[in-house]
Amino acid sequence: MRTQSREVRCTTCNILLAKVEENGLVIQRGELQATIHGEFHAALVCYRPRCRKLNVLRLSTVTKPAVATA
Repeated sequence: MRTQSREVRCTTCNILLAKVEENGLVIQRGELQATIHGEFHAALVCYRPRCRKLNVLRLSTVTKPAVATA
């Protein structure tokens, strides 16, 4: 069963920068595609020439084990 992806958009101009999917952060521009998995910080600069805003995000795609409660 496929879950929906979450869009990562520039905080200034709202252009799509990346998507968060079940397998990680996916960045795609033209023929280039990068998928980043794990727990990380990412700094993405908006590619729109008139914007160039720095967008910082913290993300974890690692599933943590459930903690048993007594």
